[in-house]
Amino acid sequence: MAKIVNEKGNYKILAERIKDVNVNYNSEPYDGYSQESKAKINEMRKKARDDPSLFDGPGVRLSKYSFNNGELDLNLDHTTYFCHVATRKNINDEKDCAKWFGCSGITLSRDGKEYLMWVGKKSPLNEIGSGQIQLLPAGNINPINDFGFDYTVKRELYEEALKKRPLYRAVKDNFEIEFLRTRKRNLKLAGSVKRHFLDLDCRIKLCEPYMLMDMLEISSFSLAHLVFLDMKKREIRDSFNFIKENEREFSNIQPLDFKKNYLEDYLKSKFNNLRPQVRAAINSSLRNYDYLLEKLEKLIY
Repeated sequence: MAKIVNEKGNYKILAERIKDVNVNYNSEPYDGYSQESKAKINEMRKKARDDPSLFDGPGVRLSKYSFNNGELDLNLDHTTYFCHVATRKNINDEKDCAKWFGCSGITLSRDGKEYLMWVGKKSPLNEIGSGQIQLLPAGNINPINDFGFDYTVKRELYEEALKKRPLYRAVKDNFEIEFLRTRKRNLKLAGSVKRHFLDLDCRIKLCEPYMLMDMLEISSFSLAHLVFLDMKKREIRDSFNFIKENEREFSNIQPLDFKKNYLEDYLKSKFNNLRPQVRAAINSSLRNYDYLLEKLEKLIY
């Protein structure tokens, strides 16, 4: 496919409808940065010794990629977050640029016959994009602990929204209705427990690479996965609400109707408040709507 460049949207779609991903990963730290960038990185590390809250976790650099007939080949190198911060605006210098590589999810669920796409409003604690709407999830790859891209997506989804499992109890309605010896009952939220990661894994019925995109203003790439979450809207929201506010990636999360007309209107009306990843995801979903819907329907039926 030809690259889809949207300068107004600040994104470039490099691949979509991905069928397979091949990875060549170099665990040795990338060392192609300029002396000026290395000086900036070392200065950040000095500050981090005095302020442990400064984050310099491991990360991944997208050094090279190719996409042919649905097959995505990735050459990746080890890097760190400070390298990304120091060089992410050097987009015209291939070597002196972190080319930070992460994963995200076009996360869908279903209520009744309707599909929902989940996004979140980034909390004020975020360095980039505070107050803007982002994909849920969207995050960094930990090359040391993550066992694959799908693991990264599931881990981020767990950490950003679903680490708590709501507990419900059935209670009778105020006006009890008896019909054919059955009684109508409501589910009332009774509390929560910490969700086991494997429990979430069982609720994720689909998690596969779909699209590779690039932000134009900074060096940052995202491999967006198509995710189907076998959970009701209420359970997803209640799970998120049990996360402590000072630990939240998002101020709130919200479901979007996964319908063409709604997505088109949402993209136009909310455009300035959307992160580039969301703009790219909606744009791609609209162009490949039937393809995505067919994948979802195969899961259900």
